[in-house]
Amino acid sequence: MTFRPMLWPTLFGVVALAILIALGNWQMDRLAWKEGLLATIEAGLSAEPGQLPDSDSWAGLNPEPLRYTPAKATGRFVHGAEVHVYISSIEGEPGYHVITPLELSEGGWLLVDRGFVPIRRKDASTRAQGQLEGEVTVTGILIAPDDANAFTPDPDLAKNVWYHRPIDRIAQLGDLSPVFPLMLDADTTENPGGYPVGGQTRLELKNPHLGYAMTWYGLAATLFAIWMAFHIARGRIRLRS
Repeated sequence: MTFRPMLWPTLFGVVALAILIALGNWQMDRLAWKEGLLATIEAGLSAEPGQLPDSDSWAGLNPEPLRYTPAKATGRFVHGAEVHVYISSIEGEPGYHVITPLELSEGGWLLVDRGFVPIRRKDASTRAQGQLEGEVTVTGILIAPDDANAFTPDPDLAKNVWYHRPIDRIAQLGDLSPVFPLMLDADTTENPGGYPVGGQTRLELKNPHLGYAMTWYGLAATLFAIWMAFHIARGRIRLRS
């Protein structure tokens, strides 16, 4: 057997192989994390709706364990402070999520995504029946809305049109304090008049990490095969004497 690898192709191959394997291992770690998150969400969604923690504890509260768990809250909606978050399409129709502050009966504020309204129903006067008055109890899923990115437009405050759901900024503009650090996505309970349409929580989390890992490992195997073929073709590696 002859084994005389060339220096520079081998050094390059070792470095590239280490990077590809490291990327594959990273995706496997991400896979384990995503599977754990999905298991947590599934367990949380099967639980009975719970009450929110007392507002005195919100300042030091870690909201992560409460994400994607059912919850209920009692209070009074302040409809005059509702916010409209543009969404390009729900079942083919553009419109808005209606975010309304709920003044909790036990103190503090909760932002509630009451659901979807089409563009023609943005004005609250077109859905007056759904503007619930008095004390109400709302049930839904606690979520942490996605952060804005470089492509997210700034809100048009004059028209009350937003493009994401920043809890802190909405609370600041509405002078809401203290505000619960998660938002409640209202469930499918129908509102009078049909709007807003609740139950808009999207939980279809993608889990492509195994495929990504196999891609990186496959590239690593391909690189090794190319390295072997290169050296065999030049007589630097012979498997038989």
